[in-house]
Amino acid sequence: MIPSKEKESVVLRIAGAAGDGIASSGEVFGKICSRLGLHVMAYNAYQSAIRGGHVWLQLHVGSEKTLSHGEAPDVLVLLNRTSPEVHVPQVKKGSVVFYNTSQIPSDFTKMRQDVTFYGIPFRELVTEPGVEAVMANTMLLGGVVGILGLDPKIGLDFIADRFRKKGEQVIGLNQRVFQIGMDWVKKNAAPLNVSLHGDGKKRMFLTGNHAFGMGLLAGGLKFYAGYPMSPSSGILHYVAAKAKAHQMIVKQTEDEIAAVNFIIGAAHAGVRTATATSGGGFSLMVEGVGLAGMLEEPIVIINVQRGGPSTGIPTKQEQGDLNLLLGAGQGDFPRIILAPKDTEDAFYTAWRALNLAEKYQTPVLILSDLFLSEHFQTVDPFRFDLPIERGKLLRSVKGEYKRFLITEDGISPRLLPGATQGMYCSASDEHDESGIVISDVLAGLPSSLEIRNKIHAKRMRKLDVMRNEDMRLPTLTGEPEAELTLMGWGSTYDAIEEACQYFAHEGIAVNHLHFTDIYPLPIQGVLDILNSCHEIIGVETNYTSQMCRLIRTETGYHVKKTVNRYDGEPFTGEDIYRRVKKEIMYV
Repeated sequence: MIPSKEKESVVLRIAGAAGDGIASSGEVFGKICSRLGLHVMAYNAYQSAIRGGHVWLQLHVGSEKTLSHGEAPDVLVLLNRTSPEVHVPQVKKGSVVFYNTSQIPSDFTKMRQDVTFYGIPFRELVTEPGVEAVMANTMLLGGVVGILGLDPKIGLDFIADRFRKKGEQVIGLNQRVFQIGMDWVKKNAAPLNVSLHGDGKKRMFLTGNHAFGMGLLAGGLKFYAGYPMSPSSGILHYVAAKAKAHQMIVKQTEDEIAAVNFIIGAAHAGVRTATATSGGGFSLMVEGVGLAGMLEEPIVIINVQRGGPSTGIPTKQEQGDLNLLLGAGQGDFPRIILAPKDTEDAFYTAWRALNLAEKYQTPVLILSDLFLSEHFQTVDPFRFDLPIERGKLLRSVKGEYKRFLITEDGISPRLLPGATQGMYCSASDEHDESGIVISDVLAGLPSSLEIRNKIHAKRMRKLDVMRNEDMRLPTLTGEPEAELTLMGWGSTYDAIEEACQYFAHEGIAVNHLHFTDIYPLPIQGVLDILNSCHEIIGVETNYTSQMCRLIRTETGYHVKKTVNRYDGEPFTGEDIYRRVKKEIMYV
């Protein structure tokens, strides 16, 4: 670990079974810390089971920005009998472990001699009526707040806000239980050797899915259709809750095929529209993606990746769908693929995607993943004064209107349906500038072949315009002349930044090349940056280094060395640091 960070950060893990309130406990603690002006990154490792099984949530809290959820915990909270065997061996030397003696026998405390165990007897301390067993979580969180020396008033105030709708009696009961945990720690435990000082700045504590939903609304979303599929369902839940306030329509469809066709229809009607799914659901949408490509309709699809193939590991992390999005739909047609790097970037990417979709009248595909979409993180407030750019959108027409007019940039004027003298065909078969189908009527005639060539080339010209006008180059952070470059894309950004800090602590200069605009790549600019680096190591959470393959296909540059993780868990900086040293430096 980095000593300067160790004194001002702490890793807390809460472990138990699904249904024990682990996620809500972690959210409460994270929001308490965010109100104190601390930085938090949290990761929830859960199973498909609704109740039972084994799950855990880990939060990395620091005075400065935390770049991962951390590795071995400093503080462990155990909520059921099966957790000690799994997690006690993983805690750091000198760490502390909290557990409820009313639920968990103390035999497991013999497992470690270098760890301090605090068994708090919930049922002995809390005797008033109305107290439920799950409220032991609140007591244990009080203990954690106490041992970390955090301001108890912030915790009590947050409990009041959280339970305000349930009335003063529920608020008072939870506050008393929380206070019991703090008082017990004050009498029976020594403070942890950690110094957490927030800057007093209030931050949001939210997931990437929340940020995507907020970004879509900021970008003028008016129609959303989706079928619930983890880990994308949080976007559907968020926009559904905001639909009335934003005067928009949200439809839960019968499947993903319906969802993509719904948004194509909405886009055709002239409203901003989006959907979200995961890899399996996107596979069902593929034919619709091709339809949108042929009709030149502006749609946004967020694909929240999870472990595959097939149902795979549905509640785990992977960056395995890049190849799928690159090849989605038969034939050639332009598309844009974006992969936001963190929670803040998820917000701005969603807004930007709606603008790009309408500018180029094409599908814009966003690659998120389970870690980015579902992990909680403290984030500074977003900007909402964002421009809405609708491209070549017409509301009326004089004289003849050609929906697929051949233009120099490949983008045709798009007319809202219902305009006088604006009737046109919009067919999934190849067509002429007016939309009249040519594949059957004029098949084989020289005139139809010429039209096909011109219309198809018109669509594909958008790719060059995208590259030159809107696709952003990858960022290169750190020492420009570093001997080693770690290269990643999407959600690995913070973890790679943290890995660079570990190398810097050893006096090794390592910089970081990162892609968020995935396709189409601005080829020459990307190649210039790649050639400026000395040795590049690709870092991806998939088996085949799909981004490295795309780079080689597009630019001819071969990234020969890679570090890959595909066990379902996300990278941390410490993990990347170890893997690079072991697999690349052979240390």
